[in-house]
Amino acid sequence: MRAAWADGRTERTPAVVRDLVVESGARARFSVDGGAGRIRVAFDPPSPGSSWPRWDQSLTFDEKPLYRVGSLCDTCELSLTLLDWPADEATGIAARMRGRLADLDRLDAALLAEWSPVLGELETGHYRALLLDLPLELVTQPAQSWWYRRAAARAQEDGDDSEYGEDRPEAHWPGVAHFQLTAPVPGGRVPSTYGALLPSQPPQTLDPATVARHAAAIAAGERPAAVVLGWIDDRYVEARHEERWLVGAVLDGHHRLAAYAAAGVPARVLLLARVGEGGGADGGLEGLEEVAAAYGRRD
Repeated sequence: MRAAWADGRTERTPAVVRDLVVESGARARFSVDGGAGRIRVAFDPPSPGSSWPRWDQSLTFDEKPLYRVGSLCDTCELSLTLLDWPADEATGIAARMRGRLADLDRLDAALLAEWSPVLGELETGHYRALLLDLPLELVTQPAQSWWYRRAAARAQEDGDDSEYGEDRPEAHWPGVAHFQLTAPVPGGRVPSTYGALLPSQPPQTLDPATVARHAAAIAAGERPAAVVLGWIDDRYVEARHEERWLVGAVLDGHHRLAAYAAAGVPARVLLLARVGEGGGADGGLEGLEEVAAAYGRRD
C-alpha cells in the first residue's frame, strides 16, 4: 500500500478467485480476494446521534440499496423491504455466465475458473456454490407469502395471547412479487426453514416471449439455470420461535424462474453464498448443508 501510494497508484487491484475446490457436481467452494463488492449486504449509514451505529442492513447493487434486510437482532424477525431497482448494468453482472447456464448439468473446476471474472464482482470472502433444484412458486399476494404465513403459524402456536394474531398480510409483504419454496425445507434441525428468492428487476418487465422460449426448453428436458446470491438467516423470534430462512437475490434468470414456476418443474438454481463472516448474511453452513441435502442436484 505504501509503494502504491508513493507512486500515485489509485486503481483497484484485480480480484482473485482462489482455493477453488469442487466437492461434487452440485457443490463447490472458493474464496474471493479483492472482490469488487458490487453486490453485497452492507450496513446502512447510522442515524445522527444513534447509540447503535451498526444496526440496519440493506442488500446493495453498486452501493445503491435494493432491499432493506433489517437489523442484526437475533430475536427480531427477518423482514425484507423493496427500496429501489438497481441500474441495468448491475443486474447484468451474471449475464456474462449465460453461455454455460443454458443447460447447466453439473459444476466443475473449469467452469468456475471460466467464471472467475464474474465471481470477482462479489465481496471479498469465502463462498459456497450449490447447484440446486428448487420447487418454486410465484407469489403475488401477501397472504400467500411465507413472510405472512410464518406469522400466522406463530399466532396459532401461541394461542389467544399472541402478539401476532392481529397482524395483516401487508405488514409482512416485501413489496414485490417473488419466488418462494412451495414448502419449508424438510429434514432440518430448525422446525421451520423458509425460502424466498427476490427479484433484482421489476417483475412486470419480464418478456412473455422469453418466458415461453424457456418453458419450451424445459418441456424438452433442458435445465437452464438461474444465478442467485443467497444466504441463511437464523432467528429466535421473541425468544420463542426458532426460525431459519434461505434468502436469495436473483442476479440472472428471472425469465427462467418464471418458466419453471409456471410449469411446476423444480428450478435449476446456482446459489452463491458467502460464509464464515458472522451476522445475518454469513451463509450459515448448517443451513446450507440442509438445503443441499434436500434440493442438491443429484449426480
